[in-house]
Amino acid sequence: MATADLKRDVVYKQIKDLILTGFFPMGSKISEGVLENTLRANKAPIRDALKRLQAERLVERKPKSGTFVFSLSQAELDDLLHFRFLIESEALKLSLKRDGQALSEEIEAVIASMHEALSQGAISEYLRLDSRFHALTVSHCRNQFFTDSYSLISAMMDTVRNVLGTSKVHLQRSAEEHELMAKAIAAGDADAFINVLRRHVLAECGSYWSPENVGNKLSSHE
Repeated sequence: MATADLKRDVVYKQIKDLILTGFFPMGSKISEGVLENTLRANKAPIRDALKRLQAERLVERKPKSGTFVFSLSQAELDDLLHFRFLIESEALKLSLKRDGQALSEEIEAVIASMHEALSQGAISEYLRLDSRFHALTVSHCRNQFFTDSYSLISAMMDTVRNVLGTSKVHLQRSAEEHELMAKAIAAGDADAFINVLRRHVLAECGSYWSPENVGNKLSSHE
């Protein structure tokens, strides 16, 4: 890989991480000048990275206004979560059929690490593992159409998770539900997994992503 290409990839990954971790909050304006100073990078790789992130829907370019981190209304969040639920549900069925034992073993390792992270108060690590848990249920299906579809929303979902996932109530419920889903995977019980996933993800089924918990956290602009 050429040096220029490597530099563009590094800058892209750095900016993406700043969005995922909330350094640039959802709905906030991204200043190219701030990025230049923060990353010590030139305009060219920064602009290239922002174009890539726009294609991933992590940023929005607004004429005469600038570049903003994506934001979501409650209705848009509901649409995102319904899409996520459908992809994970169907992919999990395939994963159990095609690679159930390997999936269960990896999930058990992730669950153990999630418990350790919570016990140590390592919330960022717990949220990273949360993302890993769900990604595994899709990746083991070995169907590129499912994995490609999931990749379209995974970064957006990680950003939302980092915005809303630090509540103690949410974390406790999250840990309990992940444990139940892991047990369903170990038992090869897709229906049990999907029943837990439904209330884990969908607001109308009692998930944490309800309007009273979300409030205006996903759509405010600085």
